Amino acid sequence: MRRTRERGEGNFGTILLFVLLAAVGLAAWNLIPVYYTHYDFTDKVEDICRTPRYKLRTEGAMMDMLMKEVVALKLDDWIGPANFEIRTTDTYRQILLYYERDVQILPGWKRTFKFDYTAEQPLL
Repeated sequence: MRRTRERGEGNFGTILLFVLLAAVGLAAWNLIPVYYTHYDFTDKVEDICRTPRYKLRTEGAMMDMLMKEVVALKLDDWIGPANFEIRTTDTYRQILLYYERDVQILPGWKRTFKFDYTAEQPLL
């Protein structure tokens, strides 16, 4: 029995679609951890900013807590003590964070992501 509709030709559009899907998947594989880690770290910064005054008497103790979280999340290649600014008054505490992170999205395509975050909490 002979099949008349099969000619053995490849469909270039389908191959191109699979290559495009693979590129999008690889880009997502490289980008999602960057944003996930950033948002996880900002949650930790909010928690540290919310810490009562009697537990953290100095800004040095707060910086130690922040750097402990930086090391725990493996962000120490991009974040150091110079990336933080801590402002404390009688009524509130503010932690400013700025850092840049280089990410290779696809082979041959790198991008620098700039993260700027401010945590502000009232002091109790």
